[in-house]
Amino acid sequence: MSTNIVEQLDPIFKPKSIAIIGASNDPTKWGGRVLKRLLESRFRGKIYPVNPKQIEISGFRAYPDILDIPDSVDLAVFTVRAAALPGVMRNSVKKGVKGGIVISADFAETGDEGQALQDETVKIARSGGIRFVGPNGNGVWSSSVGMNMTPFPTPLAGAMAFVSQSGMFGGLATRSSWAKGFGMSKFISIGNQADLTMSDYLSYLAVDEDTHVIALYLEGVKDGRNLIKTAAEVSKIKPVLVMKGGSSKLGARATLSHTASIAGEDKIF
Repeated sequence: MSTNIVEQLDPIFKPKSIAIIGASNDPTKWGGRVLKRLLESRFRGKIYPVNPKQIEISGFRAYPDILDIPDSVDLAVFTVRAAALPGVMRNSVKKGVKGGIVISADFAETGDEGQALQDETVKIARSGGIRFVGPNGNGVWSSSVGMNMTPFPTPLAGAMAFVSQSGMFGGLATRSSWAKGFGMSKFISIGNQADLTMSDYLSYLAVDEDTHVIALYLEGVKDGRNLIKTAAEVSKIKPVLVMKGGSSKLGARATLSHTASIAGEDKIF
C-alpha cells in the first residue's frame, strides 16, 4: 500500500498535538464533550482549546484563534457551526495543520446550500494539504495515542478497526465490544466523506500495525470501482468484513438524509 496515505493520515490517528476549535466548558456541547472524552482516554499529547469567549477551559489555557497557539498543531477538531467552518479551516491551513476531524453537521446532508458549504471547505483544506474526517460525524478513537474523540465511552484497546458510516451504529458497536470483552485499534465515524473516503481508510488500516482485522459499516458507496479494487488489495493483507445498510427503500431514504449518501440498488452492491 502507498506510504503517501500513511503520511497524510498519521496526523489524524497519531497526533502529538490537538487543537479543539469550538472547545467549551459545557459538557452538553460537542466542544465540551470531545474535550472530556479526550481527557478520560488519557491522550498522550498536547491539547489546545480554541474559543474566543473563554480564557480557560477544563484547566487548559484557551486561545482566541488557532493562529494564536504558539506551538505547532498536528490535528484540528472542528465543532463550530457549519457557516463558520470555511473561515476556521482557512486559518488552520495558515497554521500548517495537516489533519482534521469535522464533527460539525448541516452540510451536504441538508441540501444544495449545505453541499456548497461542504465543497468550499474541501477546496480550502486541499489548498493547504489538510486531509479530514467528516463532516457530520461522531469522531474518532485511536488506541495508539489514547485518543477518544467520540461521545461514546472509551473502547478497550484491541486488534479490530471499525469504520462506520453511521455514528450511532458505531456507538452501539463500541458498547457491544465492551460487553463482549474485545477491543478496537481504531473507530472512525466517517460522516459525509467530503474528503477522506472508505477506500482511503482501508488503505491506511492495511498497514496500521495496531490493526489485524478491519470491519466496515456502509450505507452508500461513492466510488464502487475504487472500493472494490482497494478492498481486493487490502484483503490479501488483513481480513475485511463488510455490513451494508440501506437495503430497503426506507433505509435508502434514511441514508440520503443521514450521511448524504445514495444507497443504490442493493442487487448491484
